[in-house]
Amino acid sequence: MCLTIPKQVIAVNKNIVKLKAGKKTETAGHIISVKKGDWVLTQNDVIIKKVTAKQAKEILKILKIYER
Repeated sequence: MCLTIPKQVIAVNKNIVKLKAGKKTETAGHIISVKKGDWVLTQNDVIIKKVTAKQAKEILKILKIYER
Protein backbone atom coordinates (compact mmCIF):
# COMPACT_ATOMS: atom_id res chain seq x y z
CA MET A 1 0.00 0.00 0.00
CA CYS A 2 1.26 3.48 -0.88
CA LEU A 3 0.71 6.72 0.98
CA THR A 4 0.30 9.88 -1.03
CA ILE A 5 0.27 13.41 0.34
CA PRO A 6 -2.23 15.93 -1.05
CA LYS A 7 -0.63 18.62 -3.20
CA GLN A 8 -2.08 21.80 -4.63
CA VAL A 9 -1.84 22.71 -8.32
CA ILE A 10 -0.07 26.06 -8.74
CA ALA A 11 0.42 26.04 -12.54
CA VAL A 12 -0.62 23.98 -15.57
CA ASN A 13 1.46 23.90 -18.76
CA LYS A 14 0.14 21.38 -21.32
CA ASN A 15 0.95 17.94 -19.84
CA ILE A 16 3.12 19.15 -16.95
CA VAL A 17 1.68 20.49 -13.71
CA LYS A 18 3.56 22.40 -11.01
CA LEU A 19 2.48 21.37 -7.52
CA LYS A 20 2.97 22.76 -4.03
CA ALA A 21 3.62 20.20 -1.33
CA GLY A 22 4.18 21.98 1.96
CA LYS A 23 7.14 24.32 1.46
CA LYS A 24 8.49 22.64 -1.67
CA THR A 25 7.32 22.53 -5.25
CA GLU A 26 7.48 19.69 -7.74
CA THR A 27 6.20 18.77 -11.17
CA ALA A 28 3.97 15.92 -12.29
CA GLY A 29 2.32 14.66 -15.43
CA HIS A 30 -1.44 14.44 -15.68
CA ILE A 31 -4.01 12.49 -17.62
CA ILE A 32 -7.03 13.99 -15.87
CA SER A 33 -8.16 17.58 -16.25
CA VAL A 34 -6.80 19.86 -13.53
CA LYS A 35 -6.62 23.59 -12.99
CA LYS A 36 -4.76 25.98 -10.72
CA GLY A 37 -5.99 25.65 -7.14
CA ASP A 38 -7.08 22.00 -7.42
CA TRP A 39 -5.91 19.50 -4.81
CA VAL A 40 -4.53 16.22 -6.14
CA LEU A 41 -2.90 12.95 -5.17
CA THR A 42 0.14 11.73 -7.12
CA GLN A 43 2.03 8.51 -7.55
CA ASN A 44 5.33 8.17 -9.43
CA ASP A 45 5.11 11.84 -10.52
CA VAL A 46 1.68 11.39 -12.14
CA ILE A 47 -1.58 12.82 -10.84
CA ILE A 48 -3.86 9.89 -10.04
CA LYS A 49 -6.84 11.60 -8.40
CA LYS A 50 -8.38 14.97 -7.59
CA VAL A 51 -9.63 15.53 -4.04
CA THR A 52 -11.63 18.33 -2.48
CA ALA A 53 -9.92 20.98 -0.39
CA LYS A 54 -11.75 19.58 2.64
CA GLN A 55 -10.43 16.06 1.97
CA ALA A 56 -6.90 17.37 1.44
CA LYS A 57 -6.93 19.32 4.70
CA GLU A 58 -8.30 16.31 6.62
CA ILE A 59 -5.53 14.07 5.25
CA LEU A 60 -2.85 16.66 6.04
CA LYS A 61 -4.23 17.07 9.57
CA ILE A 62 -4.10 13.29 10.16
CA LEU A 63 -0.56 13.06 8.78
CA LYS A 64 0.55 15.91 11.06
CA ILE A 65 -0.72 13.96 14.09
CA TYR A 66 1.42 10.96 13.12
CA GLU A 67 4.50 13.16 12.54
CA ARG A 68 4.91 13.73 16.26
